[in-house]
Amino acid sequence: MPDTQQFAKPHEQYTHDKIRETLVHTILEKTLSSAGIYHKVASEIEKRYNCNMYDCYKHPEYFSSILEDKHGDMYGTITESINKQLEMFSYEKPIARFLQVINS
Repeated sequence: MPDTQQFAKPHEQYTHDKIRETLVHTILEKTLSSAGIYHKVASEIEKRYNCNMYDCYKHPEYFSSILEDKHGDMYGTITESINKQLEMFSYEKPIARFLQVINS
């Protein structure tokens, strides 16, 4: 019988990852809502990638692509706001990667 522990994520890592995912989602929702485009971006991500806004944490290229394609005129302002809000968490590798992708 295989050892099931080798397939399970450590509980602590899962918890930290979910917290980071929720943090990124909350900041995206807040930033895009204040720009009046949250629902448009969320709808396009679902339509184009069959994903939701929570998936942008692991796939920031989805978010970046939609934002640039559909709202290019606001791209710099929105990414700057997201950067400022996530800056204090950028020591976390997944957050740093998210920021790197949306700023490329």
